Amino acid sequence: MISETVILTGMILIASPMKEYDKRVEILTRERGRISVFAQGARKPNSTLSACTIPFTFGEFQVYEGRNSYTLKSGVISNYFGNLADDYDGLCYASYFTDVVRYHSRENVEADNEIILLYITFRALQAKKVKNKLIRRIFEMRLLTIQGEGIELFECLRCKNKDAYDVYFKEGGLICADCIAKDKNLHDANHISLSGDARYALQYILASSPQKLYSFNVSDSVMGEIDGFMKKYLARYMPHHFKTVEFLEDERG
Repeated sequence: MISETVILTGMILIASPMKEYDKRVEILTRERGRISVFAQGARKPNSTLSACTIPFTFGEFQVYEGRNSYTLKSGVISNYFGNLADDYDGLCYASYFTDVVRYHSRENVEADNEIILLYITFRALQAKKVKNKLIRRIFEMRLLTIQGEGIELFECLRCKNKDAYDVYFKEGGLICADCIAKDKNLHDANHISLSGDARYALQYILASSPQKLYSFNVSDSVMGEIDGFMKKYLARYMPHHFKTVEFLEDERG
């Protein structure tokens, strides 16, 4: 029986050798989520599949859909993100982002928002206009929101006061001073207070369009607040430890 051919839009997350000349790649696709694809002969010097099985390659991939696996037929590449391989810090962050996406994505579950986020994040790494540590925090926060782990940062969860600045992670968002005073159970360590500038930056991350997501920088003091916020946020909603995080410059420094 002839296998069905489908065209999928996505990015190569990882690639590993198979047998003598083949490769196995994982692709995050808009249409099918994260899939494993076998590329026969991709490691041969003159293979037409060689260029489209490199990690961080983005484009359209034509694959044969088998009963239990996919086989790569061809690829039309729109962006290689090749210069990241020459930038150690950029490469470390790119590896971390693909690691996080692999953890959260599933096979045969559409990943339209995830692939858009990953693509524009790599574009931001490539452009070098935004601090890498800020790119990291923007990516993490938007991805968790896509995964349904968003947090309320626009108004008090209880009285809807828009001037709330205390985030309680167990509650899932902001609680204002008046509501805190009325509930003794809220006096615990699992919260963080934000300045107006930090709260505005986090609100922007949540609400901006993908095209404008990486269009700003913040002061060192606000970056410190965002870091503190994200550490508690991730500890509650994404407690998994990623090995690649150890190589990020904001973790090393």
